[in-house]
Amino acid sequence: MSDEKDDERLIQAILASGVKIPPMPTLVLEVMALARDDDAGPRDFATLVSRDPALAGALFRVVGSPVLGLRTKVESLEKAITVLGLRTTVAVVRSEGLRGMLNDPEQVSVMNSLWQHMNGIADMALGLVRTLRLKGVREDDAFLAGIFHDCGVMVLCRRDKGYARAFHEELFWPDLLALDASFKTNHAVVGQMVARNWQLPPDVVLAVRHHHESNLARLPESVRKLVALIQFTSHLKVVRAGGDDSQWGEVWRQCAETLFGEPELEFSSIEGRLFT
Repeated sequence: MSDEKDDERLIQAILASGVKIPPMPTLVLEVMALARDDDAGPRDFATLVSRDPALAGALFRVVGSPVLGLRTKVESLEKAITVLGLRTTVAVVRSEGLRGMLNDPEQVSVMNSLWQHMNGIADMALGLVRTLRLKGVREDDAFLAGIFHDCGVMVLCRRDKGYARAFHEELFWPDLLALDASFKTNHAVVGQMVARNWQLPPDVVLAVRHHHESNLARLPESVRKLVALIQFTSHLKVVRAGGDDSQWGEVWRQCAETLFGEPELEFSSIEGRLFT
């Protein structure tokens, strides 16, 4: 209860500081409404999504991601939606809608860098769930958690150019918790606010809030899996980019046990299965 009260006080302080939570675009709302129609199928979604080339392009990008391991190129929007599934299609539409609402023409390079980071995490999270058939994690939840986990960073960069400057000065991802502390804010709480406003599933909202947690025992199992997935894919992205993630050894056993039920599992064996 005290954690919830602390979060509520922080939320009020963040809102008072001028942080504005982006609303959902009209087309995203229309796609979500279509998803509630039990009779709607891939063709109906393709017709609606085709009105926005950016949304259509996002679906083609995700379905063509190497981590999904498709053997043939998908050339039609309806086929892309069929391959991804309707739930994941809606998740991708939400993500591209978020990208549009967080666009900042004054900070194009920073926003592009942040978005590439979030896209990379989301793609790998989706690939892990699909390729390794992770139990207890839905593909759309994995993708949404990957996209939205650091969306609070983008919101804070839009509000404060000083906060955004850290992403100009760092070769690799800056220490976000230290950056938050220096600006008396919390990007995970801001991300939680966005996730709630965008009507994400409760497990995803909690995963966004707690994605830096090292002690996951107090979280529901479904949320623990999403947090472990974000942490695992974040580490994987840093390592593959040549960065230093020396603290990873402290949390790998917990992630391995949470995701795969094998605390002694070798990290390299999972990496090899995902990128073959």
